Amino acid sequence: MQFEYEIPVEEYSAAQVLYYKAWSKGQVFKRALAYIVLGLFYVLIAITRWAPDWPPILVLFTGALFIYSGIATLFPARHHRRYYFQSDLTGKKYRTEVDQSGFSVNGDGCSWRVLWTEALHKGEDDRVFMFSGKGTIFIFGKKYLTAEQQQTLRQFAAAH
Repeated sequence: MQFEYEIPVEEYSAAQVLYYKAWSKGQVFKRALAYIVLGLFYVLIAITRWAPDWPPILVLFTGALFIYSGIATLFPARHHRRYYFQSDLTGKKYRTEVDQSGFSVNGDGCSWRVLWTEALHKGEDDRVFMFSGKGTIFIFGKKYLTAEQQQTLRQFAAAH
């Protein structure tokens, strides 16, 4: 099976979120809660021990940073959309060949061959298929695939 595709900002963000969820193994909420609680602890220390001095101000800002990090952890798509333009993916086209053993991707100045057994994380949502392997996240937008190609891709990925 062969297809060509691009990676727009929304698909990039969706795939990054899928990777993050696969990598964190469902611990996103616990991690976010830990950051928020730690941030609140720092803020409370700064408020209850307030003195016109730098240490309480630094503790207050540290607490606010932890709270922000905890909240941002719950909404990773916004973060990833912001970094899309630094990823150098804008306007690049890729050609992919998929078979039972794996997939190969050829793009502007790059080429990968990944066996299904080497794909560490696999994910799917309503916009994209995401696979990671060889230190790279591979993003296949569903709008570039027919329903039959999508089903074939699911079968190949599930077989390994």
